Amino acid sequence: MATRTERDIVLHYTNHWFTHSEWSVERFAHDLLAPALVEAKMLERELEQTDGDAWARERKAWAVRVGRIFNGTSPFPLEWKMVWLGVLPSEYVAQVRRDCLQLFGVLDINLPRSSPGKPSATPSNLARVFKEFSEFVAAATPAHDGRYCTNDDPGDVDVMLQEGFDVIGAVMTELLALAAGTGRSVPMLQMLIAGRCQEAEQGE
Repeated sequence: MATRTERDIVLHYTNHWFTHSEWSVERFAHDLLAPALVEAKMLERELEQTDGDAWARERKAWAVRVGRIFNGTSPFPLEWKMVWLGVLPSEYVAQVRRDCLQLFGVLDINLPRSSPGKPSATPSNLARVFKEFSEFVAAATPAHDGRYCTNDDPGDVDVMLQEGFDVIGAVMTELLALAAGTGRSVPMLQMLIAGRCQEAEQGE
Protein backbone atom coordinates (compact mmCIF):
# COMPACT_ATOMS: atom_id res chain seq x y z
CA MET A 1 0.00 0.00 0.00
CA ALA A 2 1.33 3.45 -0.92
CA THR A 3 2.51 5.73 1.86
CA ARG A 4 -0.12 8.25 2.92
CA THR A 5 0.94 11.84 2.27
CA GLU A 6 -0.19 15.31 3.32
CA ARG A 7 -1.71 15.66 -0.16
CA ASP A 8 -3.81 12.53 0.42
CA ILE A 9 -5.02 13.87 3.77
CA VAL A 10 -5.96 17.34 2.49
CA LEU A 11 -7.80 15.96 -0.54
CA HIS A 12 -9.54 13.24 1.50
CA TYR A 13 -11.11 15.70 3.93
CA THR A 14 -11.90 18.21 1.18
CA ASN A 15 -13.71 15.46 -0.73
CA HIS A 16 -15.52 14.44 2.44
CA TRP A 17 -16.74 18.01 2.83
CA PHE A 18 -18.01 18.06 -0.76
CA THR A 19 -19.84 14.78 -0.21
CA HIS A 20 -21.62 16.08 2.89
CA SER A 21 -22.42 19.59 1.69
CA GLU A 22 -23.60 21.54 -1.34
CA TRP A 23 -20.05 22.38 -2.36
CA SER A 24 -18.38 20.95 -5.47
CA VAL A 25 -14.91 21.04 -7.01
CA GLU A 26 -15.97 23.80 -9.41
CA ARG A 27 -17.59 25.99 -6.78
CA PHE A 28 -14.74 25.45 -4.31
CA ALA A 29 -12.06 26.13 -6.93
CA HIS A 30 -13.52 29.36 -8.31
CA ASP A 31 -15.48 30.82 -5.40
CA LEU A 32 -13.13 30.01 -2.50
CA LEU A 33 -9.67 28.83 -3.50
CA ALA A 34 -8.98 31.19 -6.41
CA PRO A 35 -9.98 34.38 -4.52
CA ALA A 36 -7.88 33.27 -1.54
CA LEU A 37 -4.87 32.70 -3.81
CA VAL A 38 -5.38 36.16 -5.31
CA GLU A 39 -5.46 37.69 -1.82
CA ALA A 40 -2.29 35.77 -0.92
CA LYS A 41 -0.68 37.15 -4.11
CA MET A 42 -0.07 33.67 -5.51
CA LEU A 43 -1.79 34.37 -8.83
CA GLU A 44 -0.38 36.53 -11.58
CA ARG A 45 -3.68 38.26 -12.35
CA GLU A 46 -7.01 39.08 -10.76
CA LEU A 47 -10.13 37.00 -11.37
CA GLU A 48 -12.73 37.97 -13.98
CA GLN A 49 -15.24 40.25 -12.28
CA THR A 50 -18.14 39.98 -14.74
CA ASP A 51 -20.74 37.22 -14.98
CA GLY A 52 -20.48 36.87 -18.75
CA ASP A 53 -18.72 34.38 -21.05
CA ALA A 54 -15.26 35.25 -19.73
CA TRP A 55 -16.40 34.54 -16.18
CA ALA A 56 -17.92 31.19 -17.23
CA ARG A 57 -14.72 30.19 -19.05
CA GLU A 58 -12.62 31.15 -16.06
CA ARG A 59 -14.86 29.20 -13.68
CA LYS A 60 -14.62 26.14 -15.93
CA ALA A 61 -10.85 26.51 -16.21
CA TRP A 62 -10.49 26.57 -12.43
CA ALA A 63 -12.70 23.51 -12.10
CA VAL A 64 -10.46 21.64 -14.55
CA ARG A 65 -7.28 22.87 -12.87
CA VAL A 66 -8.30 21.78 -9.39
CA GLY A 67 -10.01 18.64 -10.71
CA ARG A 68 -6.65 17.49 -12.07
CA ILE A 69 -5.19 17.82 -8.59
CA PHE A 70 -7.93 15.58 -7.24
CA ASN A 71 -7.55 12.92 -9.95
CA GLY A 72 -3.76 12.91 -9.67
CA THR A 73 -2.88 14.19 -13.13
CA SER A 74 -1.45 17.42 -11.65
CA PRO A 75 0.66 17.77 -8.49
CA PHE A 76 -0.65 19.52 -5.42
CA PRO A 77 1.23 22.85 -5.21
CA LEU A 78 2.92 22.89 -1.81
CA GLU A 79 2.63 26.67 -1.57
CA TRP A 80 -1.16 26.35 -1.83
CA LYS A 81 -1.52 24.15 1.26
CA MET A 82 -2.11 26.82 3.90
CA VAL A 83 -4.33 28.87 1.59
CA TRP A 84 -6.34 25.73 0.78
CA LEU A 85 -6.77 24.89 4.46
CA GLY A 86 -7.73 28.49 5.14
CA VAL A 87 -10.93 28.12 3.12
CA LEU A 88 -12.02 24.75 4.54
CA PRO A 89 -14.50 24.55 7.45
CA SER A 90 -12.68 24.63 10.79
CA GLU A 91 -13.71 21.10 11.78
CA TYR A 92 -12.04 19.70 8.66
CA VAL A 93 -8.91 21.80 9.21
CA ALA A 94 -8.60 20.29 12.70
CA GLN A 95 -8.80 16.77 11.25
CA VAL A 96 -6.23 17.57 8.55
CA ARG A 97 -3.89 19.03 11.15
CA ARG A 98 -4.23 15.97 13.40
CA ASP A 99 -3.62 13.47 10.60
CA CYS A 100 -0.69 15.42 9.12
CA LEU A 101 1.01 15.66 12.51
CA GLN A 102 0.60 11.91 12.92
CA LEU A 103 2.67 11.38 9.79
CA PHE A 104 5.60 12.76 11.79
CA GLY A 105 4.64 11.01 15.04
CA VAL A 106 3.67 14.29 16.71
CA LEU A 107 0.73 14.87 19.06
CA ASP A 108 -1.73 17.60 18.11
CA ILE A 109 -0.75 20.16 20.74
CA ASN A 110 -1.31 23.89 20.24
CA LEU A 111 1.31 26.05 21.94
CA PRO A 112 -0.11 29.22 23.53
CA ARG A 113 1.22 32.54 22.34
CA SER A 114 2.84 34.47 25.16
CA SER A 115 5.98 36.49 25.81
CA PRO A 116 8.80 34.54 27.53
CA GLY A 117 8.87 35.30 31.25
CA LYS A 118 5.86 37.56 31.00
CA PRO A 119 2.52 35.76 31.57
CA SER A 120 -0.41 37.03 29.54
CA ALA A 121 -4.01 35.89 29.38
CA THR A 122 -4.51 32.81 27.21
CA PRO A 123 -7.86 31.39 26.04
CA SER A 124 -9.19 28.25 27.67
CA ASN A 125 -10.86 25.49 25.68
CA LEU A 126 -12.03 23.00 28.27
CA ALA A 127 -14.95 22.15 26.01
CA ARG A 128 -12.49 20.49 23.61
CA VAL A 129 -11.11 18.34 26.44
CA PHE A 130 -14.63 17.19 27.39
CA LYS A 131 -15.50 16.53 23.75
CA GLU A 132 -12.36 14.48 23.10
CA PHE A 133 -12.82 12.52 26.33
CA SER A 134 -16.46 11.71 25.55
CA GLU A 135 -15.41 10.47 22.11
CA PHE A 136 -12.71 8.33 23.74
CA VAL A 137 -15.25 6.77 26.09
CA ALA A 138 -17.67 6.18 23.21
CA ALA A 139 -14.88 4.40 21.32
CA ALA A 140 -13.86 2.21 24.26
CA THR A 141 -15.44 -0.97 22.87
CA PRO A 142 -12.29 -3.07 23.61
CA ALA A 143 -12.71 -2.23 27.33
CA HIS A 144 -16.31 -3.41 27.59
CA ASP A 145 -15.38 -6.90 28.84
CA GLY A 146 -12.93 -5.49 31.40
CA ARG A 147 -9.76 -6.57 29.64
CA TYR A 148 -7.67 -6.03 26.52
CA CYS A 149 -6.47 -9.00 24.48
CA THR A 150 -5.64 -10.14 20.95
CA ASN A 151 -9.27 -11.14 20.44
CA ASP A 152 -10.31 -7.46 20.43
CA ASP A 153 -11.29 -6.21 17.01
CA PRO A 154 -8.23 -4.44 15.47
CA GLY A 155 -10.45 -1.74 13.98
CA ASP A 156 -12.00 -0.98 17.37
CA VAL A 157 -8.56 -0.91 18.97
CA ASP A 158 -7.22 1.53 16.37
CA VAL A 159 -10.18 3.86 16.89
CA MET A 160 -9.77 3.77 20.67
CA LEU A 161 -6.04 4.46 20.36
CA GLN A 162 -6.70 7.38 18.04
CA GLU A 163 -9.33 8.88 20.31
CA GLY A 164 -7.02 8.39 23.29
CA PHE A 165 -4.21 10.33 21.64
CA ASP A 166 -6.70 13.07 20.76
CA VAL A 167 -7.54 13.33 24.47
CA ILE A 168 -3.85 13.56 25.38
CA GLY A 169 -3.31 16.33 22.83
CA ALA A 170 -6.32 18.29 24.09
CA VAL A 171 -5.27 17.96 27.75
CA MET A 172 -1.67 18.98 27.02
CA THR A 173 -2.88 21.99 25.02
CA GLU A 174 -5.09 23.03 27.94
CA LEU A 175 -2.32 22.58 30.52
CA LEU A 176 0.13 24.63 28.46
CA ALA A 177 -2.45 27.40 28.07
CA LEU A 178 -3.13 27.29 31.82
CA ALA A 179 0.58 27.49 32.65
CA ALA A 180 1.26 30.28 30.14
CA GLY A 181 -1.70 32.37 31.28
CA THR A 182 -1.01 32.04 35.00
CA GLY A 183 2.78 31.99 34.98
CA ARG A 184 2.88 28.57 36.66
CA SER A 185 4.95 25.62 35.49
CA VAL A 186 3.82 22.22 34.23
CA PRO A 187 5.75 19.78 36.49
CA MET A 188 5.39 16.67 34.34
CA LEU A 189 6.35 18.60 31.21
CA GLN A 190 9.53 19.77 32.95
CA MET A 191 10.29 16.15 33.86
CA LEU A 192 9.80 15.05 30.26
CA ILE A 193 12.06 17.82 28.98
CA ALA A 194 14.72 16.94 31.56
CA GLY A 195 14.48 13.28 30.51
CA ARG A 196 14.94 14.20 26.86
CA CYS A 197 18.02 16.27 27.74
CA GLN A 198 19.55 13.38 29.68
CA GLU A 199 18.92 11.02 26.75
CA ALA A 200 20.60 13.47 24.41
CA GLU A 201 23.63 13.83 26.68
CA GLN A 202 23.99 10.05 27.02
CA GLY A 203 23.80 9.67 23.26
CA GLU A 204 26.73 12.03 22.68
